[in-house]
Amino acid sequence: MKRPALAFTIFSLALTACGGGGGAGAATAVPVAVATASATASASYTCPTAQTSAGTLNCAALPLGDLKYSTSGAQRGSIYLCHVPGNSSPAVSSAPWLDTSAHTWNALQKVVVQGAVSWAGSFHESVNGTNRAIASNGLPTVASTGTFPIQSSDPASQYDRNPNSIAAQTFDFSVPANPSAASSPGCLDGGPIGITVTGVAVYDAFDGAGYDGVAREEQDACHGHPDQSSTYHYHGWLQACVPDGGSPSQNSSLLGYAADGYGIYGPWYGGKMLTSSDLDACHGTTSPVMWDGQLVTMYHYVSTYDFPYTLGCYHGIATRI
Repeated sequence: MKRPALAFTIFSLALTACGGGGGAGAATAVPVAVATASATASASYTCPTAQTSAGTLNCAALPLGDLKYSTSGAQRGSIYLCHVPGNSSPAVSSAPWLDTSAHTWNALQKVVVQGAVSWAGSFHESVNGTNRAIASNGLPTVASTGTFPIQSSDPASQYDRNPNSIAAQTFDFSVPANPSAASSPGCLDGGPIGITVTGVAVYDAFDGAGYDGVAREEQDACHGHPDQSSTYHYHGWLQACVPDGGSPSQNSSLLGYAADGYGIYGPWYGGKMLTSSDLDACHGTTSPVMWDGQLVTMYHYVSTYDFPYTLGCYHGIATRI
């Protein structure tokens, strides 16, 4: 889509250590400046100490989202897909952090892809009338990525040998500046379903076979990795490396935009951590949020620590990213 001639806000922030995650993507481009520093020991993820509506957040036993999808309509706690996923095995079939008998996974044990690779990421957005124009090269403006392809010396390689590299992309599209609900929920069709305010593509929660990508695929410290098109992306946990002002005393910030124009916010609200049980079938809710510099009550999606992590379906009418 041709971008209108607009005065864009440019986010070009200092880079810090972190990483990202996989799916179908936009056209590839030449990689931007890279500097790599590899770690020597494996690491695992961390979770905040937080209360949810059901008790203390327990990242040692998160619900596993394997094959929790529908192609006939939206359902809370699952993903409404346009097509049945490919008939294949999950990216990681067996690992110490997976408990398939209990249908849970332990984020505190999951191995993190090593490395700290910095990129010249770009993200631009501007509102012009009823449209919000968004452009990005798909590389993070904040935080670094892990080293991909995953190196044979990386402990993560014993579980997932992701052979894909990271390259710049061309994301240039428009969404409604003030989105409205569709007559019925829309299905997710693979590839980017949104983009973060740090320029990284957001995919749905599944790997290509319909298994929980956040739990099973090996990802870096920001829960990101590249797919076959070299598109670096997140399947969830956007709040890991997208700056979020949320805390027990402060509601979460805007982390990104979905393809229908609605915002994706972090999980803190009202002093607690939101989970799927607090949200609707599209993994969203209506509450006061900061939107274009003003506090407004509107529908929005929430990036949670539990499946389906970001979107379960589209609340509005999506554009192609």
